[in-house]
Amino acid sequence: MNRCIIIGAGEFSEKQIIKTDEDFLIVCDGGYNNYLKLDNCDKLSIDLLIGDFDSFDIEKIDNKNIKKIVKLNPIKDDTDVVDAVKYGLEMGYNEFCLYGCLGGRLEHSIANIQILAYIKDNNANGYIIDESKRIIILKDEEISLTGNGYISIFALSGKVSGVTLKNLKYELNNATLSNSFPLGIDNEFIDKPAFIKVKKGKLLVIYTVE
Repeated sequence: MNRCIIIGAGEFSEKQIIKTDEDFLIVCDGGYNNYLKLDNCDKLSIDLLIGDFDSFDIEKIDNKNIKKIVKLNPIKDDTDVVDAVKYGLEMGYNEFCLYGCLGGRLEHSIANIQILAYIKDNNANGYIIDESKRIIILKDEEISLTGNGYISIFALSGKVSGVTLKNLKYELNNATLSNSFPLGIDNEFIDKPAFIKVKKGKLLVIYTVE
């Protein structure tokens, strides 16, 4: 299966989102306003519109591009984005692209970063996409990244061990990072794909792309 694309209600600068026939698009509550900002929204079908709809009247929506609507109880523990991710995981998707999941209230941005950890713990990969910024979480793995500009890493686990960085301005070899000290902020890409390895723990990676 391909990607599960989720649009939240945070800051949003996308002009278009490309969706293949295998992709599944979930729009969360106020994220519907972000969906309407897309130049190609009239051609972009929503597979699921989900939320408690406390920010607008769902009954007034007349959009033939919406395949399914799920109205949630406003008294709940999970955020709308969490419910969207759970839905995608239940359908078997293992790649999640989250738009409109930063900005606005700080607590929601932090919650959405934690959702990336939840996705990773469920053996899937998640990306928060915001203008030229990408946010991912690595867990006991290695990856090669191509970017432009800055890249920062943060320990999400109490300690993250065996952290190796290559092909960046500042390199590390088998280092241990702590979530109480920001050692990995503002590194820089050079002219090669960056290599990042984590032996044990969760590492938050924030980087810019062209």
